[in-house]
Amino acid sequence: MNIIELFEELKIDKSNVLLFSPEDIIRVEKQINVEKRINADIDVNVANNLILALKEYREELYFIVSSRILYNLFSKKNYSRHNFPAPQREYDAAKIQSFISQFLNDDLVLFFDQNLSQNKFDYITDIFDFKDCFPEDALFQLNKKLNGKLDFILTNLTQMGSANMSAIPYAEYRSFYVLVSYFSSVEMDSKIRSLVNIVSARYNANKLSDFYMTCIMSMQGYVAYDPYLTDILVGNREAVLANNTDNGSSSDNSSGISGKTIFFIILALVKMMVLFSKCNH
Repeated sequence: MNIIELFEELKIDKSNVLLFSPEDIIRVEKQINVEKRINADIDVNVANNLILALKEYREELYFIVSSRILYNLFSKKNYSRHNFPAPQREYDAAKIQSFISQFLNDDLVLFFDQNLSQNKFDYITDIFDFKDCFPEDALFQLNKKLNGKLDFILTNLTQMGSANMSAIPYAEYRSFYVLVSYFSSVEMDSKIRSLVNIVSARYNANKLSDFYMTCIMSMQGYVAYDPYLTDILVGNREAVLANNTDNGSSSDNSSGISGKTIFFIILALVKMMVLFSKCNH
């Protein structure tokens, strides 16, 4: 149990947090003492931390409890918007980071780990409107684990013999690449480029592969550190769509540019742009 779960257990009025008087805090302390006799899950340290937050970190606490996304995250509930007071629009991100680091960091890291292990990347991106409020250490750990999942895809696809696609189902999830985008960097771009090269070659060798087709489509969700790489990902997706359109049309040889040709034209043009850009520096 964390301080927000205890806050929920005590049914404290969210809208009243900023107005708490010393007498109100004493009432909460008495309420906690009563609840501890009933609920063995209430930890003394958590109880003390909630009182500390009410005394010294009222604005930060109000920011958490007035935000539907953050409150649901830390209370492990799923309340609708009408259960919350007006959110605190202006805030000091550094103070919120410090507050979460002091009281809620373990719960945040656990949330990341649980959803990563289940490949529920969209659950994490859903809370990333508040990324600037999360402690740097928690984000560093998340970034490291996402790099690990990307490395696992690359290792699996480059190993001897056929790739075990069932071990890397998330390679087909657009939500994975969207989440990775929040940590785009030169290093991350390099790994995505390696993946593009492998998947593109496999797709061109077998355009009937749903796995490689879906990978290419999904990778467009990654917004790269290098805008030229973003252009490649977008172009690859369009090429796959064009190829599918070609396959859906009449089977006779018609004039025009095929999806495969578009695919290579896009790669060639972007590579030329990259070289031209480097020559100008």
